[in-house]
Amino acid sequence: MARVGRALLSTAQRAARELRLPPVPFASSCSVLEAALPNDLGTLFVGITSEASIAMPGNGGMRVWSYASLEDAREEARQLAHGMARKHSVHGTGFAGAKLVCAINGDASSLSKRQKGTLMDSVAKTLDLLGGNVYTGCDLNTTVGDMESLSSISPYVLAALGNLAICPNTTTAHGVVGAVEAAFDHNLRGRRFIVHGCGAVGSVVAAELRDAGAVVMTLDIDPARAAIDGVEPLSLEDAWWTVPCDAIVPCSSSYLVDDVIAKNMAASALVGATNLLFRTPSAHEIVLARNIVFVPESVSSAGAVIGDSVEHFDREAFVGATPASMYAFVRSTVSSKTYELLATAAALGVAPSSAEARAVVAATASKMGPVGMRFHAHREVGLAPAAPSPASLFSLSLKAARALQAAPVNAAAAGQWRTAAAALPGRAQYSRTLSTAAGGLRGSAAYTPAVAHDVVIAGAGIMGLNIAYQLKRRAPELSVLVLESAPGLGHGSSGYSTGFQRAYYSFDETMQLALDGMSAYKNWRAYTGLADAQETFVETGALWMLGKPQAENEAMQARLAKYGIGATVLDAAGVKDKYPLMSTDPFPCFDDEGNEQPQSLGELSAVFEHGCGHVDPNACLADMLSVVRREGVEVRFNTPVEDLLLSPDGSKCTGVRTGTESISAGVVVNASGPWFNKLMGLAGVKMSTVALPTRIQVAHKYVPDEYLDLPFTADGWGPSGIYFMPRRQNKQLVFGSIAHRFESEIVDPDQCNPALDPDVKQDFLNCLLHRLPGLESSGEVSGFSSMYTVNQQDVHPMIGETQVQGLWACNGFSGHGFKLAPAVGALVAQQVTGVVTSAWETSCPLDFMSPHREPLTLKVKTHFA
Repeated sequence: MARVGRALLSTAQRAARELRLPPVPFASSCSVLEAALPNDLGTLFVGITSEASIAMPGNGGMRVWSYASLEDAREEARQLAHGMARKHSVHGTGFAGAKLVCAINGDASSLSKRQKGTLMDSVAKTLDLLGGNVYTGCDLNTTVGDMESLSSISPYVLAALGNLAICPNTTTAHGVVGAVEAAFDHNLRGRRFIVHGCGAVGSVVAAELRDAGAVVMTLDIDPARAAIDGVEPLSLEDAWWTVPCDAIVPCSSSYLVDDVIAKNMAASALVGATNLLFRTPSAHEIVLARNIVFVPESVSSAGAVIGDSVEHFDREAFVGATPASMYAFVRSTVSSKTYELLATAAALGVAPSSAEARAVVAATASKMGPVGMRFHAHREVGLAPAAPSPASLFSLSLKAARALQAAPVNAAAAGQWRTAAAALPGRAQYSRTLSTAAGGLRGSAAYTPAVAHDVVIAGAGIMGLNIAYQLKRRAPELSVLVLESAPGLGHGSSGYSTGFQRAYYSFDETMQLALDGMSAYKNWRAYTGLADAQETFVETGALWMLGKPQAENEAMQARLAKYGIGATVLDAAGVKDKYPLMSTDPFPCFDDEGNEQPQSLGELSAVFEHGCGHVDPNACLADMLSVVRREGVEVRFNTPVEDLLLSPDGSKCTGVRTGTESISAGVVVNASGPWFNKLMGLAGVKMSTVALPTRIQVAHKYVPDEYLDLPFTADGWGPSGIYFMPRRQNKQLVFGSIAHRFESEIVDPDQCNPALDPDVKQDFLNCLLHRLPGLESSGEVSGFSSMYTVNQQDVHPMIGETQVQGLWACNGFSGHGFKLAPAVGALVAQQVTGVVTSAWETSCPLDFMSPHREPLTLKVKTHFA
C-alpha cells in the first residue's frame, strides 16, 4: 500500500483545532420524502440532507430496485443521501446530499416502456415540487436514455446530457481507478485485484486495471459480463473473497461485505464504487480491526458527482469537453483526494473511513469552491491521468499528501496499516509493519519508522535552508525536516564562504541561476519577509583579470548585457586609471631554479562587472534559520544522518536513520556538502560526474582605508591565481585561490586541517603584493582552511533526483554554491513539487545540472566555472 507521510499533519491538526474535532456528522439530519407511484408501480423515496438549498442543491442518482420492504427502501434512501453528502463534502462539489430510491413492486430490472414513462413522469413532478433543491441522474437500473427522457420534462437532471459523449458510468469508473492508483502508489503492474461486478462501471475498471499491468480477476451475477479479455473470471459460487489479492474493488450492489467475508477476505484493501458496502456495522468494524485499508466510497466512487459539478457550475466547459479530458480530470482529482484522505488519517491516527479524517478533508475542500470550476484550468494544462510523477502529483493538488514510496504488498502481512501518530483516545490504533527483505533496512531484522515527513534535508547549510524555504513557499502544508550534524550554524562550507555574488560564468544557464540567486540577496528583506534581517548586500563590482584576449572579453560583455548586467572592457591604461593602487604587470613566471621566464601574454584586457558584491554568510544563515522556522520547518542540530532507508530492492529511498530514530520521507535531499559522498554511498548511488571534498585556504590582512575601495579582483594575469576582495566593516582584504594548484588537495571531511598553511600563505601574499605593490608586507596575515566539494569533471553542481527514486542530489558546487543558493532552492522545489510561483524563482532548465548529465565542456577548470 502507498505509505503516506505527514504532508497534511499540520493542516489536519490546524483544521482539528478550528473545527473542534471530533466533528458533527456531515449531514446533521436527513429527511425522506415519499410518494406512491401510479398504477401500483411502487413507492418513490427522496432522501435529502438538511444542507440542501437552491444555492447548494441536493444531488444524487435515481435508483430503481426491488426491496423486501418499504422500510428497507426508506432506510436505504436515508443512508444513500448521507453517503452522497459525504461524497459532495470531501470533493467540494458544491452540492448537498440527496438520493432518489424507487421501490418497485415486482422485477425492477424489467420495467416496460410504459412503466418507465409513468415512473419518469412521477419523478419529474416530484423534482418540480422540490423547486431546484434536488437534482438527479443515473444509478442502478437507470440509464442515460432514461435521464434524457426525464430531462425533457424536468430541468433538474445532471447526467452528462449536455455532452452525450461523456458517460457518467465511465466517469465513475475512472474515479475508482484513480483511487486504486493512489492507494498503491501508482504502481499497479503485477498487483492482483478482484473486481466484483462488471456492469457499466466495473467492466471499465477491470479493463483499466488490466491495461495498467495488473492481474485482474472478475465476478458478476452474469458470467458473460465477467468474461473480459485479459482477465480471469471467478465463480460467485466459490469463496472468492479468500483468493489472495492486493485489493477487492467492489463495483456491484450495496451490502456486499458481511461478517463472514470481512473475517476471511485475503485482500489488504477495499477500494471501489459500491455505495453502502457493509451489510452490518460489525462487518465494517471487523475490516478495521484487521487493519484492512478501506477507502470509503465517498472518496473513491465520486466520479459521477465530480462530472455533475462540472456540468452544473461550468456548463460551457462541460459541453466542449472531450471524454478523455473529463475522465483524466476525474481520475486525477479522485487520486489526489485519496492521497489526501490517507495522509489526513495518518496524521490524526484514525482510519481513512473515520468521520474525523473526512471532516478535515471536507474542510480543505470547502475553501476551494466547487471542484467543477477547476476543470477548465486542468484541461488547459493537459494533465495526464496515468502514473503521474511526484512533481505532477503536487501540481494536481497541493493540499494532497506526498505519497511515500512503498514496497509491494507482503502476502504474509497483507493489509497492515502504519500511521505516523498514535491512535486517538478510545480508538483502535492502526499500525503497519514495514517489509525488511534483503536489500532493505540494513542491520535490522525489523525496524518501524517512528516519525514521518514529506521531505527530509540532510544539511542545514545555505543550500538546505533555502531548499526548505522554497518548498514551504509553494506548498505550506508540506512537512519538512532539516537535519544537521553540527551543533549550530556555519560549521560547514557555508559558514566559511566569502559570500561573493557575481554573474560572470561560462554558461548562460549558470549565469541565469546566479542572477536569480543574486536578486534574492539584493532584495533580502523581500525574499525572506524579515523586517529585521541581519544580511546586507555590499556592492563592490568585480574586476576579471583572467588573461583573456580582448575579443573574448567583449563577447563576455555582450553576454552579460543580454542578461541586463553592465560590464566594461578595460585595457591596462583603463585599469590603472580606475584603480591606481593596482599594478597592471603580469605576475612573473619562474622555472624550478627560480629564474624568471619570458611570457607571451599579449596586451592586458580585463572586464569590470557592475553590480557585484558580497554578503555576510553567517548573517544569511541566521536569517534563513529564522525564516524556515517561521514557516514551520523543523531544524535539528547535533543530528547526523547515519543511514538511508531503502526499499528491499534498493531502488527507492523511503527515509533516513539518525542515531536515535528512523524517519520515513517521500523525498530525501542530500545537501550535506563535503559529507555528500558518504551519504550517497549508503545507497550505492553513481552519478555521471564525481565531486570530492577539497581543502580550500583563505587569508585576510588588515589594510589602510584606501584599499577598501578596491573591487573584488580575480587575478589570472600571469600565473598568479588569487582573488582579493575588501571587507570594509572589518578593514581587511580577504584573499584566496582561483588557480587549480590551490584546489587539488582532496581530503576526508572529518579530518580536514582548519589552519592556513605557511607556504600557501606566503604564495598568496606574494601574488597580492605584486598586484598591490604599495601595500605594506608587514602586519599579520591570518586565515583558515575549509572545504569546497569540487566536481572533478566540470566544476558544476549535480542537482536532481538520482537513480534511487526519492533521493535528491544537491552537491558539487565547487565554491560557487553560496551565491546560487536561493535559486537552487527554487530549482529543487520545482523538481520536487512541479510548482512555479510568481516570484523568487529560476528559469534555469531543471535538468541542466542533472546528476546524470554529460559533463559540461570547459576551457579552464577552476571553481569560477
